[in-house]
Parts: sequence; structure tokens; C-alpha cells
Amino acid sequence: MTNQTRRVLLAAPAVWLCATLLVASQNSAAPASTPQPQPQAPAPAPAAVPAASPVTVPANPDEAYKDDVHQQAGVTCASCHGTGAPGPIDRTKIASLCASCHSDPTYMRKFRPQVRTDQHAQYVTSVHGMQMVKGETRVATCSDCHNAHGVRPVKDARSPVAPVNVAQTCAKCHADANRMTPFNRDPAVYDDWSHSVHAAALLQRGDTSAPTCSTCHGSHGATPPGIDSVANICSTCHVREAELYQSSTKRVAFEAAEQPACLTCHNNHKIVHPQDSWIDLKEPALCATCHSEDMAGAALIRTVRSGFDTLTTKFDAAKAQLDRAEAAGMLVDEGMSALREATEQRVRLRVAVHAFAEAPFKESLDLGVAAADRAQHAADAAMKELNTRRRGLALATLVILGFLLTLAVKIRHLPPPAST
Repeated sequence: MTNQTRRVLLAAPAVWLCATLLVASQNSAAPASTPQPQPQAPAPAPAAVPAASPVTVPANPDEAYKDDVHQQAGVTCASCHGTGAPGPIDRTKIASLCASCHSDPTYMRKFRPQVRTDQHAQYVTSVHGMQMVKGETRVATCSDCHNAHGVRPVKDARSPVAPVNVAQTCAKCHADANRMTPFNRDPAVYDDWSHSVHAAALLQRGDTSAPTCSTCHGSHGATPPGIDSVANICSTCHVREAELYQSSTKRVAFEAAEQPACLTCHNNHKIVHPQDSWIDLKEPALCATCHSEDMAGAALIRTVRSGFDTLTTKFDAAKAQLDRAEAAGMLVDEGMSALREATEQRVRLRVAVHAFAEAPFKESLDLGVAAADRAQHAADAAMKELNTRRRGLALATLVILGFLLTLAVKIRHLPPPAST
């Protein structure tokens, strides 16, 4: 055995031990302290959702008409403008002119059997239509929303009345303070809506079922909903919340006070994600707007807030432990499944709040807490197994290290190589 080989064998145990300790330190995940519930700060105002791309129509009517649904149906310029040199159509006559075709079921059935023919009947009942009948030409008529030339089907993403473009189309008038002030209308509604969860769903996630202006106000029969109809509009999407609210004592109280149901707590255009911090008896909590410590319902508010805090604390603790176990290479599928169930129950808790009663809330709370506890148990079991493996690895390391040390001693006592 050469001296170089002897040195390599003597150094091997130390190198191997250092490498083992380095790997162990990288994989270690010392249990952290259980997260403590933190006071929830008011949710920051969401950033405005980028508007949809502006819908552009060629300025030249002839050019725009080449891509018009009327051109494809064989409708000519003379059909609307009459014979001779075409000129502008009086704004007060545009809707009735469009209705001469679009309100005729026999004629419209030639193009689409299922096409609606009641748009003009709705328009004359709308705020726009009633003002137009009075001679007010600053309100919207058909061509303002659909364009005059270059009219496209609603399903065409280039149409100004396609779901992703409706709000921007309405904003051309309703976000113009100079136009809205004479009618005592708030020009901030488009900006408010663009900061809402509805705008985020529609414009960021592409969910065309998310509410836009026409969803709540109507399209041809556009009219602001009254206090007595707000809940009916919201309930078309938020069915479970509406059912709980309709059966609650809060509905009776709101109706007696002439308070609009959903809008009282959620606003109308700038609707944001609900927060647990809304439920409390201290400002700026939402409940504190009407309730104080000595009023009826205070005990329920405290119970509900305590329930949210309990589930949040358990959920956060379980998630933190599961994350540590997963980072250490442990399988945590069972725990993650329980955590997803706890997440679902947290969502249901926010729905159950609309019952303004303890029973449905407690049902979801108990299920959520049980799921979070299962997640915590699975996480603890994974960490226990991890520690067991580490102890086994440490023992194996000591055995191997002892063997290598023994080998090193044996090597040291080997006779020097014979000289040649």
C-alpha cells in the first residue's frame, strides 16, 4: 500500500461524516412554535383591474360596414338611410328605426329562429328610453352601445357589448362627470367596479359569468334596481346566501329600516372579498357600524368572530406543520386533503353568516375544526416519522463511523510497504 492510498483511506471517514452532517442539516426541519392568531388588519383596497382592450371601429362607414352583421344579412344602406345621398339619422328616431326590423318576429326568424324581438319594448321602459321619448338626446340609444356601422354579434369578442367590453362601453358615458352631473349620476361607478371581485373574475380570470353592468341593471331595459329588488338580483348568483338571508330576522329588520339587503354590508359596485375582520363590535369592523356591546345580537357577533379565529388558528398551525413535513420530503397527502376540507368549511362559514343565527354557522365550524384537527394529526404523525427516520439515520451513521474508524486504526498498524 502506497503512502498516498493510506492518506486517502485515513481521510475518508472525516469526509463522509462531514457530507452526512451537511445533508442532514439541509433536510432538518425543526418544529417551529405553533402560530398565534394575529389581529386582522382591514383588507387593502384591491388594485384596479386593467380595462379590456378598447373596441375600435373604422371611421369610414363603408369600411366598417364590410364586417357588419347587417351586411352579411343583405341589409343595405338604403334600408336605414333611404334612397339618395345617405345622411345622419335623428337620434330620437334611431331606436324605432332599429325596431322596424328587430321587433318583427316573422322577419327576424329568417336569420335566427331564437332571436329576441322584445328589445325595443324593453328600451322604452328603461331610463334611457324614457328620457329619449322626452327629447333628451344625451342618453344612450342603440348605436351608442352597438355602433352604427360595424355591428357585431354579442358573442363576438370585438363587439362593444360582449361581456368583457360592456363595462367599458357603459363607462363612455357613465364615467364622464360632465355628462353625468346634470342627471345626478355618480361618475365613479366604473372605477368602483374595476376594483371589485366581479371585475377581477371577468377580466383577469376570463369568467364571462361574472357580473358586469348589464347583468344587474339589464341591457335594453336598463334601470337601477330599487331597494326591494337588490337581493333578487344578487340571488341569481349567490343562491345559498340569499336563502339564508330570506329566512333570517335580519331581513325583517332591514325591511323595517328600509335598508337595501346586500348593499348595506357589501356595497354595490366596489364589492371586495369578505374578511373575518368585518365581524366584530369594535370599529372599523362592519358589524360595529350598527351594533355595540350592549345591543341585542352582540353575543352572537362575539361567538361568530371567536369561531372564525378558532378555525383560522387551527388551520394556520396545521398548514405550517404540513409545509414543514412536506419540505422535509414526507408524504402528506392525507393531511393536505383534510386541509382542503377545512378550507371549504371556511368558505361555508362566510356563507352561513347570512343566516344571522348560530346554528348553521356552528355546523360548518364544527366540520371545519374537525378537518383542521385531522390535518394537524397527519402533520404531527409525519413529523414523528421524520424524527424516527433521523434517529435511525444517526444510529446507522454511528455504526458506519465506528466501522470506518476501526478500519482506519487497522490501516495505521499495517506494516510499511517493502522497499523495492
